[in-house]
Amino acid sequence: MQVGPGPAIIGAVTGPVVLDGKYELVEMAGEGGMASVWKAQVKGAAGFSRTVAIKKIKSEFRSIKNYTEMFIEEARVGSELAHPNIVQVYDFCVDPQGTYYIVMEWVEGMDLGGFVKAEREAGGRTPWPLVVVAAIGTLRGLAAAHERRRPDGTAAPIVHRDVSPHNILLGSNGAVKLTDFGLARARDRMVSLTAPGTVKGKLSYLSPEVAMGGQATPASDLFAMGAVMWESLTGERLFDGRSDLDVFKLIRQCIIRPLSAYRSDLPEELIAIIERALAKEPADRFGSASSFAFMLGEVLRYAPPGADPQLTLAQRVAEHRARLGARRMNQVINSDNVPTWTYEKPKATVPGVPPLKRDASPPPPPLSPASSIDMLRAKSGSFGAPMSKQLPLRQKTLVGQLLVVVTVSAGTGQL
Repeated sequence: MQVGPGPAIIGAVTGPVVLDGKYELVEMAGEGGMASVWKAQVKGAAGFSRTVAIKKIKSEFRSIKNYTEMFIEEARVGSELAHPNIVQVYDFCVDPQGTYYIVMEWVEGMDLGGFVKAEREAGGRTPWPLVVVAAIGTLRGLAAAHERRRPDGTAAPIVHRDVSPHNILLGSNGAVKLTDFGLARARDRMVSLTAPGTVKGKLSYLSPEVAMGGQATPASDLFAMGAVMWESLTGERLFDGRSDLDVFKLIRQCIIRPLSAYRSDLPEELIAIIERALAKEPADRFGSASSFAFMLGEVLRYAPPGADPQLTLAQRVAEHRARLGARRMNQVINSDNVPTWTYEKPKATVPGVPPLKRDASPPPPPLSPASSIDMLRAKSGSFGAPMSKQLPLRQKTLVGQLLVVVTVSAGTGQL
């Protein structure tokens, strides 16, 4: 597991450190509030060697039941999802000190958030076909999780609950992989590790139903994927306000600023697909991650002629890594870097809980009722929801208010 441009390498191992007699730590790739990730080599017979990532829970958290249960569940979920678009879990071990660690696939590349930033720093915006390719790969990984089945063939979906640009890895070989199932839950093991009245997840990618206290579902992951695409294409936050409370309100209202106001090069079909993914009501989104990915694949027909987008993505990742080599491209993917949002009904006064300030942004213009989604529906009836249903794209009245108390784990850099 490896991702985009972030802080410099935290440090290197002084002398060889070998775990379980075969995992030799090379260097620390990054560090979060609850865990650190190391680049390591697996040593085998006849000089065999393989690069892996080792995610190791910090010693101060190994005795805290909630953290260790999350860590164990991450390893268990990852081990059950064998798919080319999901970072693979190879092993789960404990060292002599009782510290758990997960051995995972190492992806030589960067994350989608880092890629978009690198594109901007290089003087341009991310070409839409590259965003679509990254989204298709991610959705295929989500489909494998959402469509998981037990050995007896019965459905047992896994909801990721933390789809974000930093959890989408882009390899310099063209691979696209979804990672960090630290918040994921298998429906057949629905033991809650989140306290009642709290919402876990990166705020910008919460779906309206989750922000209102509802349960995360596969449709929630699809909303997050739509938000990731919207932000990757515009370079801005989908929901942004002067405080985190404002952002929470915007998510609940689900007023989507039109992509056409930011870019004139986007096919109308692509805009319609993203609008569909960002529908306020889960039933109005795509019926599955597979159908979402299929429709995006159809849109690639409108890509400018030239190199294959998958190959172009791989080349650009490699170029950015070479250009930013001195900054070292490693960063941790950590569920412990996810803020916990606690909500309750407002009281008359809220002493001692000031909102976290954010940069101000102008209020978003509402979408026109004549959405391009209707145009796309006229062209294709394979969206997974009835054609007669209309998307609730108009502004809704916010029912009630939220008091948001933000608890951010140590090491959290941003929302």
